[in-house]
Amino acid sequence: MQKIFFIALCAVKNSEDLLFLVELGSEIRKIRKKKGLSQLDLGVAMDNYAEQVSRIERGKLNVTIFTLRKIAKCLDITISELLNFDKGNLI
Repeated sequence: MQKIFFIALCAVKNSEDLLFLVELGSEIRKIRKKKGLSQLDLGVAMDNYAEQVSRIERGKLNVTIFTLRKIAKCLDITISELLNFDKGNLI
């Protein structure tokens, strides 16, 4: 039987997917801090709320490609750079 983790408004079906969201969120947090931005700063730049940025960074929200594009644009990086975290355990 497959375990299901409920994350915010989406169901993550396995621990590998959950790990991916957590690693992605961690990468977003690292880049945001490196740029000297608060969660509020990023949320405002995205026309969003700091709470949503927090949920993304904690891996509690499965973001769309459009949200990733918006985050990347606000951080002045490419989507590829957002996904450039160590995926050794994820493949």
